[in-house]
Amino acid sequence: MKKGLFNFINDINLNSKFLMIYIFCVLVPILTVNLIFWNRISNDIKERETENYNISINRAKTDVFAILEGSVYVSNSVSSDKDLYVTMEKSFKGDSEYYEAYYDLLRDRINRCLPVYNNILQVIMYTSNDTIVSGGSYYSINQQTRNALWYKDVRRSGDKVTLYTYRDRTDYGSGNYVQYLSVLRRLNDFEGSGDKYEHVLKIDIDMNRLYNIFDREKDYLDLFLVDPKGRIVCSSGHKYEGDLSKGYTKFKDICGSEKTINFLNSQLGTAGYLNGWNIIGIPNRNHILNESHRSNISIACITAFVILMSTFLILIIVRSYNYRLKKLSKHMKGVKNQNFELIQIPEGKDEIGELILSFNIMTSKINTLVNDVYKLQIKEKDLEIQRVHAELKFLQSQVDPHFLFNTLNAVMAICVKNKYTDLIDVIKYLSKIFRRLISWKEDLVTVREEISFTEMYLKIEKFRFLEKFDYKIELDEKALDFKIPKMSIQTLIENACKHGIQSIVGVGIVKIKVSQTGEFLFIDVEDNGSGIEDDKLQEIIESLSSEDDFCENVGIRNVYKRLHLYYGDEVEFNIKSEMNKGTIVHYGINKNAININKYPEEKTD
Repeated sequence: MKKGLFNFINDINLNSKFLMIYIFCVLVPILTVNLIFWNRISNDIKERETENYNISINRAKTDVFAILEGSVYVSNSVSSDKDLYVTMEKSFKGDSEYYEAYYDLLRDRINRCLPVYNNILQVIMYTSNDTIVSGGSYYSINQQTRNALWYKDVRRSGDKVTLYTYRDRTDYGSGNYVQYLSVLRRLNDFEGSGDKYEHVLKIDIDMNRLYNIFDREKDYLDLFLVDPKGRIVCSSGHKYEGDLSKGYTKFKDICGSEKTINFLNSQLGTAGYLNGWNIIGIPNRNHILNESHRSNISIACITAFVILMSTFLILIIVRSYNYRLKKLSKHMKGVKNQNFELIQIPEGKDEIGELILSFNIMTSKINTLVNDVYKLQIKEKDLEIQRVHAELKFLQSQVDPHFLFNTLNAVMAICVKNKYTDLIDVIKYLSKIFRRLISWKEDLVTVREEISFTEMYLKIEKFRFLEKFDYKIELDEKALDFKIPKMSIQTLIENACKHGIQSIVGVGIVKIKVSQTGEFLFIDVEDNGSGIEDDKLQEIIESLSSEDDFCENVGIRNVYKRLHLYYGDEVEFNIKSEMNKGTIVHYGINKNAININKYPEEKTD
């Protein structure tokens, strides 16, 4: 059984084995672990968000309770002020007497706590004492006040302190409807004071403070302040309060429309005036969804990264084994066909690498033996044939120049016999040019040699054009021993004669100037020919660096490339031309540049 299992595994090809290892030992464990990790993270997010919801609603409840408690504290402070109470119970004989008491005692009496308790919008005392002039923080109870719902509610209530909400117009009935939340307190219970008049303290809470608290928690909860009647007094972002002029929205209606089942409900406090008042929070689904989404993306990225890295490593390992085994198998088959090539790859230091190294050693030894016995003799015969063939080509190359020189000598003998003096000089110069070309073994020659060669060419051109051609050579003696590529001046002269001088009517003049400044050699070839059009000149300049061997301007491009070959970037090369005025070709060379070039021919003298 065990042996059969191993035989079955041995019959599976190597790629399939690695694929099975990858799927069952890498991919499946990674996905399983990450699935468990994802489930655990999701539960942790839900628990953390639930905790955040409780923290959020408790924080909001604490802040709202602090605002209400501060308002109640202010009412307690006012209700315990005996001097204020006695003054409010006094019947004033006239407005002047009241104003005197107002400025002496009443003006800032009930507002002195407002700088400390800045969550209070205003504090107003209403009194039935009709000798008090309404204004500031004190108002007499008139018919409008008696008709107000908050006044009726405080009359019906038996509690000293009442938390009351209502909606009314601003600016004493002339503005828009606004939401009020007030702490109401009756001040008729001060011991030993008579109680001739009714006094009601109304403390209006700044609703913006409540909205700020609720909006602060909107990332976690939509918060609602709900009164004992189930009405929404304040909500996050003013979203659920409805039209203030049309009455209140009840929280149960919101639950029905939003289809909300789970929400957090917290009683605002245990004091009597807070009975029935609640803060309710509806969890913000977007927040937990965003948290879950971010968590899912993170887990997906980690999973993808681990899978990609493991896949990449598996592929590298598989390729390492598979590639080398295929190479080994291929070369072993080649040995059967007497092909003893070595495996030219990095072997490695593992078992396969040792096997490849042993194969190469074995193949090298076999190949050496075969070469010693058979191939060495064949190679020697082949080398002998090549040597004989090279000697024949060398002898043949010597025949052609001698034939050319013999022919020129025969023509010159005829010219001497017939006294063709001018033609004799031309043939001499032509013969010297050919001999110079054959004798120049190196590509670098001195300026002196190049000028001598070029002058022979100019004399031939002089014979050709007669009185329509002339030339001038201006040399700096210090520059004559400097080496330059051969024919780097003659080629420019040839271009000047062919393209510039030939097409003009007057006398064509070619000037050569060789000068030296410091370590730089400068060579200028100037003609007074027809010049070059701007478009054509631009085309020539662009062709200098072209790799196209069949384009025009081969001569000047050859000079440009050889200069850059020997001197690199230490060469300046430019062409200037004006129509009907002539052309100047200029190049400059750093004399020391050739010492660092990768193609040095000779050291400069």
